[in-house]
Amino acid sequence: MKLEKVNIGLSIEQKLNELGISKSEFGRRIGIPQQNVNRILEKPNIDTEKLVAISEALGYNFFSDYSSEHHKAVASGDGAVAVNGNNNSNVVAGCDAALLQERIKHLEELLVEKERLIKVYERLVEEKK
Repeated sequence: MKLEKVNIGLSIEQKLNELGISKSEFGRRIGIPQQNVNRILEKPNIDTEKLVAISEALGYNFFSDYSSEHHKAVASGDGAVAVNGNNNSNVVAGCDAALLQERIKHLEELLVEKERLIKVYERLVEEKK
């Protein structure tokens, strides 16, 4: 049996997007605050007990992503690779790029907001002088 390397955070985020579940709803389903959801989605690995809870909450067996026997790759002409198995389907290459672009956009927005807050704090410090 051969095991695949999986970035589980990306896999979970992809499944959330596929199901249309918000991060806050996801957090509620697994019993964690929404702030901690981002930590899960940013990690390439995860505790097995947490992955069981996530699998149950989303109705998808994420453990199956680690088995190469479970997957059969199908390449399309547009450069995307679909991975199929046991009534579950993930788009690997094409979707991951879109997901990464979405994450980059979100991080850029966070950076802009942090820079704005730094300027506000700097003005407050200057006013107190």
